[in-house]
Amino acid sequence: MTIKEIEGLSKMERANIRFYEREGFITPERLENGYRNYSEDDLQILLRIKLLRSLHVSLDEIRSLISGEKNLVDMLSKQIVRLEQEKKDVSYAQDVCRAIQNDRVAFANLDARKYLDDINRAAKESNSSYFSVKGDELSQAHYPWRRFLARILDITIYNILWSSILVFVFHTNLIARGNFGSMFDTFMGLAIMLFLEPVWLNLFGTTAGKAIFGLRIENSGGGRISYSEGLERTWSVIGLGYGYNIPIYSLYRLWKSYKMCNDGEALPWDTSISYKIKNTKAYRSVVFVSAYIAILALSIFIISAQPLPPNRGDLTVAEFVENHNFYADFHDFDFGNEYLNSEGKWVEKEFVGTVYIDIGYSEKPEYNFVIDNGYIKSVSFEVEIKNNEGWLKSYNTHLFLSSIAFAGAQNEVGMFSKIPKRIAEQIENNSFSDFNFREADITFTCDVKYSGYVDTLDSNFEVLFPKDDAKETYFSLDFSMSK
Repeated sequence: MTIKEIEGLSKMERANIRFYEREGFITPERLENGYRNYSEDDLQILLRIKLLRSLHVSLDEIRSLISGEKNLVDMLSKQIVRLEQEKKDVSYAQDVCRAIQNDRVAFANLDARKYLDDINRAAKESNSSYFSVKGDELSQAHYPWRRFLARILDITIYNILWSSILVFVFHTNLIARGNFGSMFDTFMGLAIMLFLEPVWLNLFGTTAGKAIFGLRIENSGGGRISYSEGLERTWSVIGLGYGYNIPIYSLYRLWKSYKMCNDGEALPWDTSISYKIKNTKAYRSVVFVSAYIAILALSIFIISAQPLPPNRGDLTVAEFVENHNFYADFHDFDFGNEYLNSEGKWVEKEFVGTVYIDIGYSEKPEYNFVIDNGYIKSVSFEVEIKNNEGWLKSYNTHLFLSSIAFAGAQNEVGMFSKIPKRIAEQIENNSFSDFNFREADITFTCDVKYSGYVDTLDSNFEVLFPKDDAKETYFSLDFSMSK
């Protein structure tokens, strides 16, 4: 049957039929052309709903009858009792109307408290809700778990945005961030939410998480709320809903909000708006899970992409230096008051009042480049230190940074490549030792010689100590990498 045919047979308005369909009471078949095909069962259900609604049976009770949770005979027995009480309530309401009429008062002089006291007393004695004021409040979607999961999805998106800024703008190593950094990131996610969510509510009346669950926010007139209204609402959510993410207090606020919503109360930030839900169909949960998995996959992508250098492929000297300095920042290596400039030379920073104290001796390596058509074919440096009286630090940091700056640009090194890790292990396992290996079509060679220093026999020990009886000390390192 078409919608027009079922309208005629049921004698119901099309809007009513669509409403019951949206609420899941009927599920017509969808044809290939997109039209609905209503069955005889759909018609009978609509007729039964029409009958029971005419007898003032609630939709929740009808839903329970359809699911088999309630028995029709038992339910009608209770409905008869309710209707009997309604007759008494209506009769009492008529008596109150006559009493007010007999007092001959105008609206401006009406003593409402006098009559309300009598009504409240009568309602209390009969345990009736007939006289309670219903339907005068803005609609509220009292689905705490759906609202909570929608909020979780939205906050996860805001956190992803902040993580993207950290990775692609500030080149921050997310994996290495400590507790303070993680806490700061959480607050920054809330800050993005504070200013971005009102934009979505103003433009679309919903957010990504809310849209998945069919949730929508409107003003009292049924339109979209303004940005300032959204800003005020979001700030209230952060404070009264999430307790500003303050430990313990945040859990209390979440529990308080859940209880209010579960008890059918409007949450503090929703008292002046209308919070609607389109439907509660099961497919929305599937969409939510799929969206959350997609977001987790995006998080993995961001974390995997962050070690990739800014320049790939063939490198100029300036691009090599940019890669080198990127990895220095990423791994939090500090070179004191010096930095590598765009020509590959170590230069001093401008004095800003910071004093650097260096433990152990080392000399910054001077990089040598072999250039072909403007691109680097080989990078090398030599170090020679004679008669140093103090400790001698290893050159592992410089070896690693220069190696990864060059090798990380190669096509063989992708997001999930193990090549950088293997390069790091080769260098770490050969502190003050010779090595030769090949990775990403690049040959890495290092020759180390030293005398007058204590041989610790530990390749992971990154400091050489001069012997007490050494008359002179000598150290040399010759490193190169080439395609």
